[in-house]
Amino acid sequence: MHDTYAPMRPSWALALVLAAGCPHPAPAPVRESTPADVVSAAKSAIEQWRQAYEVRSIDALAKLYAQEPDAVVVLDGQVLTGWNAISAMLKDKLAHAKEIRVRLKDVSVRSLAPTIASATATMNREMSDEVTTVTENGALTLTLRKDPDGWKIVVEHYSYRRP
Repeated sequence: MHDTYAPMRPSWALALVLAAGCPHPAPAPVRESTPADVVSAAKSAIEQWRQAYEVRSIDALAKLYAQEPDAVVVLDGQVLTGWNAISAMLKDKLAHAKEIRVRLKDVSVRSLAPTIASATATMNREMSDEVTTVTENGALTLTLRKDPDGWKIVVEHYSYRRP
């Protein structure tokens, strides 16, 4: 007697699954490269930020930050939210330092949206009050937003290793 319900051979089973339209995962989105003008503008803003620290200018630094309640700076484990808190920290830091030297290397900029970019760098910062010099080495991350008057820092995060 011939069994009409005999198990299918594996090749037939595979053919039926493929013919039925087996669901495939959606392809990963293609990541567009960051436009050169975004990289250039963000790096320019970062260089201005570096120079403003070195000349200890609160006015020059203020022009580079989004002066709004949602701006955030994370520094040495402390979260500062809002321009008022950030401004007070910057003024205090600059008032106590007689000399500041900032070196950035491996600066990388990635576009997150047409008007948002993220930048990372390795930073070495030396601050001296003419008696003691404090040296910090760590990772800097800045999130910048393109505003009508230039790229502004909306989030800054700096973490460094203690000696």
